[in-house]
Amino acid sequence: MSDGDTQLAQLYRRFGPTIYARCLRMLGDHAAAQDATQETFMRVFRHIGETPGDHEALTWIYRIATNHCLNVLRAARRRPRPEAPAEAAHSFEAALADRQFVSHALRSSPSKVSAVAWLHHVDGLPQGQVADVLGISRRTVTSRLAHFAQSVRRLAARG
Repeated sequence: MSDGDTQLAQLYRRFGPTIYARCLRMLGDHAAAQDATQETFMRVFRHIGETPGDHEALTWIYRIATNHCLNVLRAARRRPRPEAPAEAAHSFEAALADRQFVSHALRSSPSKVSAVAWLHHVDGLPQGQVADVLGISRRTVTSRLAHFAQSVRRLAARG
């Protein structure tokens, strides 16, 4: 077994379940999450020489998984989908409690906004961690969350 194979196996043993859980939360389907996890680690293997140190490895792999899942969701968005829920809550907090509504809001938002909103509102990451995972500034995270909140309110008002 080569050094790259050994390193990949160690990374997979250590982070595979976390990455699978991330993909499952984003994609909502076990088979798609397994495929996405496999694709993520294939991409890690292609860049195994660029793997950051111990503390940064999870963030790096998490970003690869997130970007791949966003690409999968973007491709799915191009296919026909059901209409938005007929009744949406009028407050931001109530709207976020409605999973179907949030799913529609995320699909309707630009991918840069939906990635930030997903990590913060769905995965529960604090804004600083969202910034680290996506490789953007915390100020950008705050701005994109405000944009998402405005979109949710607009969608809820139309509901």
